Amino acid sequence: MLYSFIGLFMILSVLVEGKWKCSECKIQYKAVGCFKDDGQRPLPREILNERDVTSKVFGHRMIDWYDWDNYIAGFACRCAAKAKSLGYKVFGLQFFGECWSGPDAKSYKAVGKADNKKCTGNEYKTCSPFSRHCVGQQFTNFIYEIVPDCDIPIESLGCYSDRHIKGARPFPNYVLTDRVDSTRGDIFTHVLLDWRNWDTYMPQLACRCAKKAKSLGHTTFGVQYYGECWTGNNADYTYDRDKSSKNCIDKCYEPCKPYEKYCSGKQFANYVYRLSGPEVPCELNTTPLGCFAENPSSRALGVEIQNEIDPTSRVFRGNVFEIKEWDKQFPSLLCRCARAAKQKGFSVFGVYNNATCWGGPDGHSTYNKHGESSQCIKGTEPCPGNSVKCAGGDKSIFVYKVSRPHSKRSFDSHFKKEDTMIDDLFGKI
Repeated sequence: MLYSFIGLFMILSVLVEGKWKCSECKIQYKAVGCFKDDGQRPLPREILNERDVTSKVFGHRMIDWYDWDNYIAGFACRCAAKAKSLGYKVFGLQFFGECWSGPDAKSYKAVGKADNKKCTGNEYKTCSPFSRHCVGQQFTNFIYEIVPDCDIPIESLGCYSDRHIKGARPFPNYVLTDRVDSTRGDIFTHVLLDWRNWDTYMPQLACRCAKKAKSLGHTTFGVQYYGECWTGNNADYTYDRDKSSKNCIDKCYEPCKPYEKYCSGKQFANYVYRLSGPEVPCELNTTPLGCFAENPSSRALGVEIQNEIDPTSRVFRGNVFEIKEWDKQFPSLLCRCARAAKQKGFSVFGVYNNATCWGGPDGHSTYNKHGESSQCIKGTEPCPGNSVKCAGGDKSIFVYKVSRPHSKRSFDSHFKKEDTMIDDLFGKI
């Protein structure tokens, strides 16, 4: 309970004291701190200027003193994009509208740290340890570091409870932690929970957790209590044993929405992810039962369980199916639909109108109530018999039976890029 209170206190401190605002930039970067510039330029190259129209790197916009909070976030994003395009890993914002960088990622430390009073944050206030965006004043850099994108494909499965029942945890193996208060020094990563940069820290935690799970030969894992990684050999089938939860937050400290890719569980909750990609087999069997007629006004399968066409659907989960990528994307769609059917206790489901999935509690006996059909499709072509990549159109539905395999399907736990294992990424844990 004490640790839960501490976590809540830290989040409130970030949001209130730091006037924290989630970064909306497509380039991931994290705030580092306020550092001196003695005129010898520890960051040697000015790459963007928004205060001097005569500058060779003038960016064709000026400092917006009247919309300061939004301006500094936007300026940091533009600077991050420029630095990344040049292959630089750090950049500094100086003199309110100058962006400096260079090839040496550590050179910004050369002159030492500056007093926080030399850096300005939201509402023109002194930059605090929790401020997400700040700029240095004259001869002062506020330093940011470019955060690399996750290089392992994962998909989100949602937020689920963990009631901490001994011997029956959804994920039995605690394999990685960033929590200093943990008693598990053997799995402590020495990467500290970063409340200030939560919007980049949390996706990176999910990425590191994915790599750890993969190195162990596991496909499904959960991020719990802001900084813990849990997994298990049979986690494909146990992650939801304690039912769904609303006790997860997203990278902006907001309640997690069903369509978000990155979230974290709070205490007693996991935000669950699964490795994805062609080398990771679906954990469920989908057996084709055939093409059948369907009537939207009197459906044979009446419960919509997945929609990858309409983002306004209540069962939209962030995936948009592209018909032109049918062969590549359809197996993943089929797996997600099978997973949704299993969670509702449905033994069959159907794919209707290219990429919406339907089921029902009595679907095993009702799916064929309108008779067979020959109007199912596979991409832009008619469905060739009982192909495993077929869907219904607007008057048909292609039905599949869902079941659990008799044994767990294996996959190559080595990384494709030089077979790098997780222990190689940040030492033995």
